[in-house]
Amino acid sequence: MTGTFHLSAESTFAAAHTLPGVDMCARMHGHNWRVRITVRIAASRLDGHGMGVDFRDLERYAQEAVADFEHRYLNELPVFHDRPPTAETIARVVAERVTAALAAHPSGATIAEVELWEMPQYKVTYRP
Repeated sequence: MTGTFHLSAESTFAAAHTLPGVDMCARMHGHNWRVRITVRIAASRLDGHGMGVDFRDLERYAQEAVADFEHRYLNELPVFHDRPPTAETIARVVAERVTAALAAHPSGATIAEVELWEMPQYKVTYRP
């Protein structure tokens, strides 16, 4: 069987950050963030039920990837001590965390992309 499937799940979190030196973003402010993870799986790797990764597992991976961000000032978190908590950086951190979680999954699924909205009209997409 050839081809690939892309499966997605989402999670949300509310958090504040500052981006020193970036106009209005230098002041502390918060967002209701939305994150979507999309994984890629080869059609040949579907399980006996014809599934790649259970959507509930994907949702859990997305939730776990941002759990420590919830109602936090992101600049204070260790993961952002050496990199600013921009939307781009947060999307990359989510990808790193989900990649680690997927390593134990038997499907061989990999991250295709992470989409992160800091506001409904502002979104970043990261593709490892």
